[in-house]
Amino acid sequence: MTRIIFISHNQLAAGLKAAVEMIAGPQKQLEAHGLMPGEKPDDIIQQIRQTIQPEQQVLILADLVGGSMCNAAMALLDLPNVTLLGGMNLALALQVVLTPPQSDKEIEHVLDQAKTNLQHVILKKVANNDGDGFF
Repeated sequence: MTRIIFISHNQLAAGLKAAVEMIAGPQKQLEAHGLMPGEKPDDIIQQIRQTIQPEQQVLILADLVGGSMCNAAMALLDLPNVTLLGGMNLALALQVVLTPPQSDKEIEHVLDQAKTNLQHVILKKVANNDGDGFF
């Protein structure tokens, strides 16, 4: 089973975990760590490092590529069983929780799928039988 870790600034990771579990039910392989004011990203990542077992696959989703948590988590990439993805959103989080990717090809697929969920949503007026209204 792949261990999945959400990391973020403040409570975003915890909120994303709660949203995933609201939709998909409790996930024992899922955890969240948020950087709170006064804390150091490297300290959180060091705590995570100490819990990683060599035989477990670990997938980390970070909130911002180039952000302090993602940058700190890059230190874990010296472990061959750790994968780091940046720019998490709910679509990506759900997909990796429900079907954890096992290869680089699968990782690219879940990233492509998550990107398709980024859309400009607008209402367009559509004529119906009476020529008025939306949808």
